[in-house]
Amino acid sequence: MTGDRDAPDVHWRPAPGGVRAPVWWFGRLLLGAIAPPLLGFRVAGRRRIPREGGVLVIANHPADIDPAAVGLACVPRRAQYMALDRHFRSRALATLLFALGAFPIRSGRPDLRAMRHARAQLAAGRLLVVFPEGVAGWSATPGPFRDGAGHLALTPGVTVVPAAVHGTQHVLRGWRPVGRGPVLIAFGEPLEVPGEGSPRERAAEVTRRARAAIEGMLARMPGVPA
Repeated sequence: MTGDRDAPDVHWRPAPGGVRAPVWWFGRLLLGAIAPPLLGFRVAGRRRIPREGGVLVIANHPADIDPAAVGLACVPRRAQYMALDRHFRSRALATLLFALGAFPIRSGRPDLRAMRHARAQLAAGRLLVVFPEGVAGWSATPGPFRDGAGHLALTPGVTVVPAAVHGTQHVLRGWRPVGRGPVLIAFGEPLEVPGEGSPRERAAEVTRRARAAIEGMLARMPGVPA
């Protein structure tokens, strides 16, 4: 298995503490100022995110800007998230992404380093956002969920919170502006992690529960096709 090794052109320099505070604060203030008036940005259920301790937020992925949208919705917690390793091949972009809480994961095959880092951040009491679809689906209907998020949910002491995202696909497609939202983020009640069964079975069940919770929240959002 090659998942424990990075390609030579992928930079790996996570920020101490998950983010670099000055860069994170600048991003928070900028997005916080422009997102509500320009994008109709609204958040429901933020109180369901614990103020401390490891939190795994499992979200659907309609557009590439979802990490920024969900990260803003998680404030005052500082969110970290996995991003495809292709974004970390430029040293300058990789440095910025690490400062904002991102770290790379390989697409299409196991990545042991990324999973170990994710578990370490959760165990350290930080908040991690994952998108089990892997890539943006550009649709209000979530695509297939992979079980990697479910395996992270088995980290002891972690609270698992589902998040439904809608409207980001109406803002950017790729990095091309296509509209102005509105962008809606809703957090559901924390999920119960099964205590019985093999790790594979437990991870699959968490993934199933997360998808069901997200689909239920999307069904109640205005403007989402039935």
